[in-house]
Parts: sequence; structure tokens; C-alpha cells
Amino acid sequence: MFKPRSDAVRIGQDSLLIPCKNGNQFVENNIVRFDIPRNVGFMDGANSYLEFEVEIGVPGQAENAVQPCMMLDPLTGGQSVIDRIMIRSEGRLIEELNSYNVYAALHYSATDNEGNMNKRSLLEGCAKSLLTQDNPYIQKNAAITPSAAPNGTTGLTTAAQCWKYVRRKICLPLLGGIFRNTRAHPCIAMPLEVEIVLAPAVKVLRLCETADSVSCDDTPGGGAQNFLNVSQRGLYNSISGGTAETPQAPLEGEGLINASCNFPFRVGQIVRLVGGGTAINGLHTIAAIEQYGVAHGTAGDRNKLRIQFTGLIDAAGAGTGITIHSLTAADALVAGAGNLGYSVNQPRLVIQKVIPPPSEIQAITRAIAKGSYSQDIITWTAVNTAIPASQTATTNIIPADLTRVKSILSVPINQQVDSVVNSNSLYGMYLDADRYQYQINNKLVPDRRVSLVREQFPARDAVAPSDVRRPYVYGQYHEGAHIWEVEKALRSANINVTQLNKVTLNNGNFVADYPGSWLVARSLASGVGSSMNLVNKSVLLYLDYRTTSNMVKLLHNFLVHIRTLTVSMDGAQVFY
Repeated sequence: MFKPRSDAVRIGQDSLLIPCKNGNQFVENNIVRFDIPRNVGFMDGANSYLEFEVEIGVPGQAENAVQPCMMLDPLTGGQSVIDRIMIRSEGRLIEELNSYNVYAALHYSATDNEGNMNKRSLLEGCAKSLLTQDNPYIQKNAAITPSAAPNGTTGLTTAAQCWKYVRRKICLPLLGGIFRNTRAHPCIAMPLEVEIVLAPAVKVLRLCETADSVSCDDTPGGGAQNFLNVSQRGLYNSISGGTAETPQAPLEGEGLINASCNFPFRVGQIVRLVGGGTAINGLHTIAAIEQYGVAHGTAGDRNKLRIQFTGLIDAAGAGTGITIHSLTAADALVAGAGNLGYSVNQPRLVIQKVIPPPSEIQAITRAIAKGSYSQDIITWTAVNTAIPASQTATTNIIPADLTRVKSILSVPINQQVDSVVNSNSLYGMYLDADRYQYQINNKLVPDRRVSLVREQFPARDAVAPSDVRRPYVYGQYHEGAHIWEVEKALRSANINVTQLNKVTLNNGNFVADYPGSWLVARSLASGVGSSMNLVNKSVLLYLDYRTTSNMVKLLHNFLVHIRTLTVSMDGAQVFY
């Protein structure tokens, strides 16, 4: 048979490394700038990415060594440090992506699955849980040699033997329109300037789950002492149980079991002790972390961890049961622990370059000269509205003066005080919502109010805070119509939804202590390339809450739309 001649075009590829033009180290609220010059040629934005090294702690701050164990937000990883991205071409604004990390949290909640999380945990600084064992930003504790009579000189006695923060290299795909466009961008005619604004540290960092309440065996009231024995030590890779177990001597090249591998405290750390709800004698500094050996006289203490302090603990009259805390009662760093912070080091844009054949370059150049070269990108614009605490029946005006809108994603955020024990500033929350409906061009859509009331089923089995979140706690039995509207809107927004559990997850009504972004949404055009013209048309969101929802809310409205970039000899033009 005849073999038709192939009309495929051979296209070359290359990779460029563009360093930051205004520095090598950045902290919270700083601006990182890049220039993508004309000599890049044609950029493959969908396969380009941002890379940098991140380290937790304020650069040069001595108190970093006494701060608790923290990580970046586990679901979004390095994406959480980006607060805003602005992309310009010769001074003309191409994209302005406000509330970038909130959108990233929504995007990653909708596309989360085991495969994506495995990839993101390797490349983007994400983590499967808030446990110390999954923290990618620390180096674990050294192994402990058990002692029959610990006295503060065995085990971990120096900070160098304990966990410490390390620099982690992160590679991030950017979620804007330019950097998700599958068509090659003509930098030869439209050079780009990229500005990235970094987010405040308190909105980015999360405390490791087991780091703020560690139970101890000791019962207060027995007099002053300078040590505590840790219970539930199986959570930190220590041998559980009080029976005497004789460890087998390791062979050459082998090592002992690390009994404190995931223990969240370290030597030199300043902690707060509480007994029966009462603070015990101010703050205390850890001097050593030890382990009782199998030859210890008290059988019930064998193999336990022993926390030695620099001074005596006055536990008289403190109640029953002692817990060790790394934060204050208000969930802030204790006195003497310095300030929260992180640093972004050596940021670089890795640009994938496409090299078309000469004939294609000539055709594109002629089209640019005639002003007939254009391409569409799917991007988003953020419009924020505030909801007062006393208002339950809300009417939110969304000024969507755009010609081709595909969907509206409305994410309510709790405006209570940000803290390292929650992600209130990143994740949308339920907040006792009752029902919602959009009004677009004086028409109510959908044609009935969507109920947001959760079905009341008997409570499932309790899950300990230190456990990895189980699938059966996801979802919380949301209304079916709400799930349907959310999925339609996400798919119209060019988000490849893989599951809806974390999109609607909220284990607590008012605190985002686990990953999962809650939202209300409306799809305006479901077909490929289809959209709705909202110029000079009113867009309202009626969102009602129950009377128990008495906190200030910030509503992030993401308008996902099609934007056209046209290139001519006069420069770039943007059509919204």
C-alpha cells in the first residue's frame, strides 16, 4: 500500500537557566524578579518551572536553634510561599495573580491523589502528613545508646546530635496562564518580566503535629526534679512497652535502632510545661534526651525516653499528668524563641525553549509584522470581598468586567488570627454555611438555592491528632447538588479534578487544621473554548450562614477566563 508522506515538523528543544536579577536570598514579603529576554526565542511555558532552595528560620537569627519543629504547608509545599505573581511585557501587565497560594491550595486539593502527592513530595516540598517523620525540611535525630542510669550525660546531649533544619531544593510549576499554556510563547516579540511576592511566614509555616503536646509519665506533686519520662514513645520510633527487651548486638556495618528518630524536641529548645491545665514554673530548656536501658532498676521505665532539663521542675500542686509544649497557650512562639521566618535562596527560572525550523520562524515573523499573530491563555483574576461577623445573609458584588469568563470559584477564608497550628489563611472553610445562589445579568443561577447543610450521621471512630488522616474522615457528607456544582466549575476552570474529598474536607467548622479547601462555585461555560461575556453585567453571590457563624470572613472570588495575547510590531496587546 501507499505510504503517505509525513507532514510532521521537526522541532528542536533546549533548556535555559535564568537567575534572579535582584538578589540571591529573600525572606517574607520580599519581591523576586526575573527577566525572560527576547533571545529566549519561543518558550514552552507549560514545561518550564521555578526552582529555589528553602530553609525554615530567619537568616542569621541565633534563636532558630531553639524553635519548634515546623514545615511548610503539607499539601501545597513550596507553592504556599508565593503570595502574588505579576507578569509584564515591556511594562504592560499580562497577568496579575493575586492570592496565588489560596488558588494553589484549591488547585492541589482538587488534583490530590497518591501519585501526584508522591511526585509533589519529591519535587515541590509537599508532605503526606504533619508528622515529624514526613517533614522534608529537617534532618532527623541521631541514634541513642540506652543507659542503665541516665544522668544527663548520655544520649543526645548537644544540638548537633538532634534534628535541625536543612535547605531543601524545590521545583515548582507555576499555575498562571502563561506558564500553563501548551502553545509556545514568542518571547522573540513579547519578552516577559516576572515578579513574585513572598507570603508572610505565619501564613506559610505549620507546626509538626506531635510537637506541641507530648505526654509524660510523671505525676506532679512528688517534689522537684529535673527530668520527665515520655509516654507513648512508640509515636517517635522508640520501643513501646515497659518490658525489658535485650537488643541484639549489631553486626559490622549495621546500626542500632534509632529510639528517638522522630522525637519533635531537641537539646537547647525552650518549652512550656503544663500539669493538669496549670503552667509549671515558667519556661524550661532541654539539656539532654536519653533512653533507659534494659538494666534499669525500674522495669516500667525500661526503654523509655528521659528528657533532662537545665533546672529543677517545681511540680508541686500542678494537678495530674504533665505535657510538654513548644508554643504558648495562644499558639505563639515562647519567649526567647525569636521570630518566625523562612528564606528562599538561589531562585531560578528553568525555561524550556522550543526551536522551530526556519520556515516556521519566518511564517511567525511575517504574522507578527502584520499584527495577525495571537494566542489564547486560560488565566484567572482574584476579586476579594469581606463579610462582617454579624452578617449571616450576605450579598457579595463581584465586579467581573471580563469578556470571556469560564467559571467563578468563591473561597471563604476565616479571618481569625493566623497561627502555625492552622492554615486559616490558605484553605477555604465551611464556617456553618447554609445555602448559596449566584445572580448573573439579573438571572438567578442555578434556578434554586443550593443547600450547604451537612447530613447529620453518627460520629465515626475518633482519630488521634498524631495519626495520618484516614479516607473515612473526608467529605463530611456534603449535599450532592453542592458537589455537582463544584465539580462542573473546577473542570470548566481547566483543573483536572482527581477527587472531591479534600475539596469539601473540613474536619472542624472554624479551624483549618488539616488540608482541604471548601468553596462554592458556578460553571459559566463547559465546552472547550466556550465562555460567557460579563462586560457591563452584574454578578452577585448570595451566600447565607447560620447564626453560629460569627467571625469575619474574606471571600476570594477567582474568575477563570480566556485572555488573548496579540503581538505586532508595536508590541504586545492584551484583550480581556
